[in-house]
Amino acid sequence: MLLLTAVGPDRPGMAHAVANVLFASDCNIEDTTMTRLSGQFAMILVVSPPPAVSVEALGTKLEGLRDSHGLTIELSPIEPETASGATSGTRLMVSLYGPEAKGLLARITGVLAAHAANITDVQTRVASRGTVYVMLLEVELPEGADSASLEADLVRAARAAGLELSVHPLEEDTL
Repeated sequence: MLLLTAVGPDRPGMAHAVANVLFASDCNIEDTTMTRLSGQFAMILVVSPPPAVSVEALGTKLEGLRDSHGLTIELSPIEPETASGATSGTRLMVSLYGPEAKGLLARITGVLAAHAANITDVQTRVASRGTVYVMLLEVELPEGADSASLEADLVRAARAAGLELSVHPLEEDTL
């Protein structure tokens, strides 16, 4: 398995360009996240190439996207997950919004870290012409963790920062 990262100036067709090279190389895309950050395209994928395709050969094929799309691409071998990726603990969707200020992500992720919560996805945006900060986090708690205690600590941290908070269970079926 390979971890592929691609970043560059955003424009239409970026995801297709990478996916098409991988498809033409007979690779299977197993996991991916893509986004636009301040006008920059960012993509991370877990890819399984066929045995006949080396990391070097695939890297050479992807290198053409530097000139054609302005993408910087890196490939790194990784070990396949030993588990299925499923967790037996509680999964939560945590949403916060309020006035934009420095340190908000550090404050909230600090609360999550103190509860041994694993953040599986995080998105933040400054909206409403820079006046509202929006934070969305998918979180996995370890089996047996006290989600009520975590939520109480998140409420305290959110209030201290002037943020509105919403915490909802996240079921695999709703993804």
